[in-house]
Amino acid sequence: MFSVVSFLITLRETIEAALIIGILLIYVIKIDKRKLSRDIWIGTIVGILVSIGAAFAFNYLLGGFDQYEKYIEGFSMVMVAIFLTWMIIWMQLTSKNIKSKLESRINQSIKNEQRFGLMFLAFITVLREGIETVLFLTGIEASGEEGVTILLSGLVGILVALIITIIIFFSGKSINIKLFFNITSILLVLFAAGMLAYGFHEFQELNWFGAENSWLNRIVWDTSTFLNDKTNEFGKFLRALFGYQDKPTWIELIVYFGYYLLLALTFVIVKKKSKNKKNLMIKTEQRVENV
Repeated sequence: MFSVVSFLITLRETIEAALIIGILLIYVIKIDKRKLSRDIWIGTIVGILVSIGAAFAFNYLLGGFDQYEKYIEGFSMVMVAIFLTWMIIWMQLTSKNIKSKLESRINQSIKNEQRFGLMFLAFITVLREGIETVLFLTGIEASGEEGVTILLSGLVGILVALIITIIIFFSGKSINIKLFFNITSILLVLFAAGMLAYGFHEFQELNWFGAENSWLNRIVWDTSTFLNDKTNEFGKFLRALFGYQDKPTWIELIVYFGYYLLLALTFVIVKKKSKNKKNLMIKTEQRVENV
């Protein structure tokens, strides 16, 4: 079976990292500083190796706490949902200016003769995406998908991402990368909502929300007869991708739809602040011109 979520996450994370590394490499060539590309490649390779090491270490540590399985699964899925949400908001805020910011950091490193500045920038970029991927894939595994399926689907995602990145930088073909990130953001928001609700499902099994007869623990509806989330293939797919539950409880529905409400409010506040900041900058520039 193929894990769409694993594929989608590794695809997006790899493209993010590859685009940034690609911008760094192209810019140092553009300003005739080809020697610096060696430092960028060193930082990239070290970042990949450290990410792989972190993945093994993370799985080893989790394997030693089997008696706390429900706690680990619950918290890991909540953490994945938070990181996914942060990643989506961060991309929406920085995607427009990321190229100019990277070029500014390169120029600053060259000006200060900080050879390791670019190396560290490449390293931290790859490491950040790598650690995020490890956390996300751990959350997917906790939701019930098989480890081998997650790994193979993730590798396919990485391969496709590298091909897309090569096309973007070297073929001259026009690819609407903004549209790609917008579409994947929507899918990941749906995934994050489901992951958050399922994390609370694990807490529910630990009796964190009162007795079984508490209204929060009551089942709202039952669709298990025709779309079981454990035995039906389509049901399992919906569960993995969108957090579908054939027997959702009130606490799961509150968390699920509450997440969308909170995210919408966050976007409204962030966009409003961004707009006010932009207007303030325009007014400041106009005052300077008038003076």
